[in-house]
Amino acid sequence: MTTKMLKFDIQNVQTFQGFNIEGGEVSVNDGEYLDFLNGIYETVTVCGMEYEQGNILEAVDPVAFRCSRGDYESQLQSELESQLEDRDDSGIEFIDDDLEEEGEE
Repeated sequence: MTTKMLKFDIQNVQTFQGFNIEGGEVSVNDGEYLDFLNGIYETVTVCGMEYEQGNILEAVDPVAFRCSRGDYESQLQSELESQLEDRDDSGIEFIDDDLEEEGEE
């Protein structure tokens, strides 16, 4: 008996919102998370010099940076799983878009 991978199977997801999926889990690297943080927070000026807030967090408190990145990955994972359950493919790039949908033969 052979099983067919369905399009909305998490193992068939390559990327979600531009982030890689590895072993069914959203993976956000440090650089991607820095880009995210620096994109949503304005730069700050310290002693006349401008700094991006993501870079400050990473330098000043690397543990908080890693923890918040993990929280962000968990949030994305939850969103991905909800979208797969609802069969909403927005923001999802599948490994193979030609796979069968459930109920099709």
